[in-house]
Amino acid sequence: MKQLEPRSLRPWQLGAALFAVFVLAVACATFVPQHGWSPDSGPVVPHDTFPADCSLCHVGGDWHSLRQDFAFDHQLRTGYALQGAHATAGCLMCHNDRGPVAQFAAQGCAGCHADPHLGRLGANCKDCHEERTWYPREAIAQHDRTRFPLVGAHAAAACYRCHPGAQVGNFAGASSECFHCHAADYQRPQDPNHVLLNFSRDCQTCHLPLGWQPSRFDHPASFPLTQGHGGRLCRECHTTPNTFTGLSTDCASCHTPDFMATSEPSHPAAGFANDCSQCHDTRTFQRANWPHPGSFALTLGHAGRRCTECHVGQSYMNTQTDCASCHLDTYQATQQPNHATAGFGTDCAGCHNTVRWQGGSFTHPASFPLTNSHNTSCTACHTTPGSYTGLSTACASCHLTDYNATTNPNHAASMFSTDCTGCHGTATWQGASVAHPATFPLTNAHNRACTSCHTTPGTYAGLSTQCASCHISDYNATNNPPHLSFQMSQQCQDCHGTTNWGAGNWNHAFPIHSGAHNNMACFDCHNNPANRVQFSCIDCHEHRQSSMNSKHSGVSGYVWASANCYQCHPQGRH
Repeated sequence: MKQLEPRSLRPWQLGAALFAVFVLAVACATFVPQHGWSPDSGPVVPHDTFPADCSLCHVGGDWHSLRQDFAFDHQLRTGYALQGAHATAGCLMCHNDRGPVAQFAAQGCAGCHADPHLGRLGANCKDCHEERTWYPREAIAQHDRTRFPLVGAHAAAACYRCHPGAQVGNFAGASSECFHCHAADYQRPQDPNHVLLNFSRDCQTCHLPLGWQPSRFDHPASFPLTQGHGGRLCRECHTTPNTFTGLSTDCASCHTPDFMATSEPSHPAAGFANDCSQCHDTRTFQRANWPHPGSFALTLGHAGRRCTECHVGQSYMNTQTDCASCHLDTYQATQQPNHATAGFGTDCAGCHNTVRWQGGSFTHPASFPLTNSHNTSCTACHTTPGSYTGLSTACASCHLTDYNATTNPNHAASMFSTDCTGCHGTATWQGASVAHPATFPLTNAHNRACTSCHTTPGTYAGLSTQCASCHISDYNATNNPPHLSFQMSQQCQDCHGTTNWGAGNWNHAFPIHSGAHNNMACFDCHNNPANRVQFSCIDCHEHRQSSMNSKHSGVSGYVWASANCYQCHPQGRH
């Protein structure tokens, strides 16, 4: 079999193959991403000491993208904590080919940050800056230590507005004079024209650092700018441009139109003076404070009214001051009481004041003062219209019906006096305070209704004051002790008070509230039913006479009897 020999390429085939290889190389270099290094991240740091496994830190596709879960505890590994802006800075910002990091860290801030201040503000950046941001901290407080503290609008101004070299770190040489910065502000005003009037260039004489407007010019003390005169533009009064002297301080020089235009009251017609300050102040032209003549002071209801309410037709002279000149219609229209029919005087001030017409304070005759319930309407007593004299002041003239209708006690049957004031006050008819005879004062439980004791209707005299006259049933019913058996006194007050019948305060002659006799029953000693006054000692103490005789041998006057026991032993002791 014939062996095949290699077939040689033709020239055009070889050229086509080389062209295809070239196109492929260009395409790969152009369209296929390379695992290169981003120049934005700085020069590449040698990785000689790093782990060989690149995937511990990097992700596929490029070398400058780290894994999202990449974590490195800088303080734990290096002993230096990354704070503020340092915590977000790229590693290569500090770790790069400039040299060992420790070499630059030893220089402090200057190891990484160039000093734009050229050493003028010291070497310690932390005096003004912090790690969080490069913007200076407490700049205003720092500035306060200079000869020009920052106040008002000055505190909000950018540093370069006063320090032209601030943007390159140069703060030296700034002038503290106002004109240095405010020359244009000084030259700009035309009313008043500062340059023409040769105003001081020390702006703080009139202006405040809070704002250029408004200014605070000290007006002459002869015409202080208070209230409505304050806060106005100079040209409102000084109408000739840049002329501020020779102006009259008379009110009329500005306020004559106001003076002439006022119609309530008409100032010209009333002949008022054109010195406005007599009635007006600088707050407002309205609501003048004119001092009315002392012969007719404008108080309460008379005050705050329009002048023409009294001064009809703008006439301010010879106006009558008597009440009837204004209030005659009110006087005649009053029906309660009818002033005209009753012939009351037209001097209203006798009963009324300037608060209001209603509620006149008429002074009733002292012979019959209107107190409490008597302070009622006039017609309640003066029933004849227009008649207010000759009325009797006797109680019965009004209260006879009440007198006759009272049954507890029955005033008429008891022939009580018709002078009600003996028992009643003017507050109310009920609850009279009758003065019971001093021989039997009504204290505590005795302060009862009259009929509780005076049981015979209409009879309030001749009643016995003896306790037993009312309390004999209580006396007989008492068993501890039995009053009747013991023949106790019927003068209840010897043991009882008027508060209540129980808990009498009787003083037993023999001690029964202490010692061996404490809490003994009455009948233990008073054991003779026929005579409870009699008592016995020998029924408790040594029942045998022979024994007691032996104990009392040699005792003078000894007798075996209870009365003799008590005579020698009044306190119950041996």
